[in-house]
Amino acid sequence: MPVAIQIEPEHKLVTFQCSGTVGSDDVRGAFQGMIADPRFSPGINALWDLRNASIGVRMQEIPGLLDMVSSRQGDRGRDYRVAILVSGSPDFGLSTLFEMSAHSMPFAVRVFRSRTEATRWLAGTEA
Repeated sequence: MPVAIQIEPEHKLVTFQCSGTVGSDDVRGAFQGMIADPRFSPGINALWDLRNASIGVRMQEIPGLLDMVSSRQGDRGRDYRVAILVSGSPDFGLSTLFEMSAHSMPFAVRVFRSRTEATRWLAGTEA
């Protein structure tokens, strides 16, 4: 699986470490895996690290992914942050589209190229 899940309850963070090409089925599977993990708690922040991966999600699939998250809001919680960490311009563009599409969701999304900036934002310590 191109997505490895690491949940750190003490940091209120779940990290999705991605490799290869990550498609919408991989995102759905990782989301379900996170919810099913006994270390998971609603409202935990998330870091999607896509620096060693390429995004195989098509633009048309973004609304379906947001619908999936919305349908599980009772399990997932609200008022959490999702940082998307990318390295290349194509992935940055698609991730930014996801960020803009999620503006009405009960969580915040931001795209980063720096892990330091992403973790600061997730921790609420950004400048």
